[in-house]
Amino acid sequence: MAAAGLGYGRRAAGRRAIALVTAVLVLAGCGDGGAGPVPPAVMTPGPLPSSVVLEVEVAQARTDRVARVVELQVRNTGPVDVTVTRARLTSDVVAGVSAAGREVPAGRMRRLRVPLGAAVCAGGTDVDPRARVELDVSTADGAGGTVVVTPTDETDDLRRIHGEDCAAAAVGAGLRVALADDLAVREVDGVPVADVTLVLEAVPGGPHVRLVSVRATTLLRPWGGTGQWAVDVGSAALPPDGRLVLPTVPARCDLHAIAEDKRGTVLGVQAVVDGAEQPLFHVAASDALRGALHAYVLAACGLPDDARTG
Repeated sequence: MAAAGLGYGRRAAGRRAIALVTAVLVLAGCGDGGAGPVPPAVMTPGPLPSSVVLEVEVAQARTDRVARVVELQVRNTGPVDVTVTRARLTSDVVAGVSAAGREVPAGRMRRLRVPLGAAVCAGGTDVDPRARVELDVSTADGAGGTVVVTPTDETDDLRRIHGEDCAAAAVGAGLRVALADDLAVREVDGVPVADVTLVLEAVPGGPHVRLVSVRATTLLRPWGGTGQWAVDVGSAALPPDGRLVLPTVPARCDLHAIAEDKRGTVLGVQAVVDGAEQPLFHVAASDALRGALHAYVLAACGLPDDARTG
């Protein structure tokens, strides 16, 4: 009887241990149903201590838009200093790998720059990115492993980038759009007006593309207007010389706007491809045109030509 009682006690203890493990697993997964907080990171099996906890936010600085680079803002919310040797961003729309790693002390945030690869446009322009970040992490005592994080994206940058990328690809299949390097300045009613020129070239066999508007920027606006240049040019009937001239004047004349210019010479273009309206895509000025536009704005505003222009 004593032996039987001992066996029963062992079996009961085993059942209690299994119940405890099951409860822990249920609690760990309850965030999916909204009943509790979602853990910020999931550890892959390895020697990293469980006290390593990292959170990641995806963001893109205005200066990085043309280069198609995003920042992974890695925040160490645990008590252990770590080094992130590499970061990989994957999603349903785009992917990228960090060029270098960084130390992330406990309680601090560090930024890792990630150049983006080619966009995936098969699913259209409005797709949930469903992003994931994998961080290769080590600690001072030699422990290492990979932390997998579902990042936040407070300003929906990945969705915007995807829309811009895929709009540019859709337009580019039927119409090549670029900014000419040359900048002609003329006087209209006593006002210096710069002719910014889009160079257009139809792609044989491509879809029909119609440009409907070009947005003003923080630095440039239409002569006689404010928000946008209204245009209506289709790839089937382009101007004979392939040039679309946008009469331009300064949008503002304070030195701060010129000195801190980041996106003032990048034009947002609205287009329709085979009848489908596209998200805004952007055409950036070359270094030569950017310099000419800054010089024009300084001169048109009557500002000193030695003002810093970024």
